[in-house]
Amino acid sequence: MKQLNDFFASKSVTKVLDVGTGPGYFIHTLLNIFPEAEITGVDPDEKSLQEAAVAFPRAEFKIMKGEKIDFQDSTFDLASISMALHHLSDIQKTLKEMQRVVKPGGWIIVNELYSDGLSPAQEVHKRMHHFRSRIDRLNGICHNESFTRKEILQKINDSGLKVELYFENSTVSNPPTPEEISERKEKLSIALEQIKDKPEYKHLAKEIPLIEAELDKYGFAMASRLVVVAKKE
Repeated sequence: MKQLNDFFASKSVTKVLDVGTGPGYFIHTLLNIFPEAEITGVDPDEKSLQEAAVAFPRAEFKIMKGEKIDFQDSTFDLASISMALHHLSDIQKTLKEMQRVVKPGGWIIVNELYSDGLSPAQEVHKRMHHFRSRIDRLNGICHNESFTRKEILQKINDSGLKVELYFENSTVSNPPTPEEISERKEKLSIALEQIKDKPEYKHLAKEIPLIEAELDKYGFAMASRLVVVAKKE
């Protein structure tokens, strides 16, 4: 992301923490911005961390939840969280923990998909995402619906951080192929089967034909992300 490269070009960042790192998707971005930095990724899912360790052998990975980061105060120059804000059980607690482990004057990066002002194809992606999030919640998994841009900024401000930069980031991709459309439809049915013994099954099953009709009409495209850089005072 050019905006992040430009912003941090003159700033010293040698130790970075990526919270909710999953398979390490945001590590690639961090390495591009901070090629010499020591990077640590944390996530509660061990399987995802094993994938990340294979993809990024230079980084270190630890099993850890964002709500309780097991590092001492002022350990890192920067902490990031990417595409994971809506998976947190306590957003404010996590943002406070990220601030605690960042040095005074250090940085927090939030990269989060948003739910407003989307194209029709992005609205389809959002609807599929919200469908799966409801199923996860029925299974006791913390997976909230996506937030608006205003809500994301408000949550960051509420944590006591000072926003220094924010911008929107969209992925430009080709229209999906018929095979990709079919694959998306199949994933909806697979997700639904996870709650086949729950009373909500029949209600959610009625949504699938509606989502499939939108998939056929508009296709799908990744929802845009809001990238926010904030400073620990």
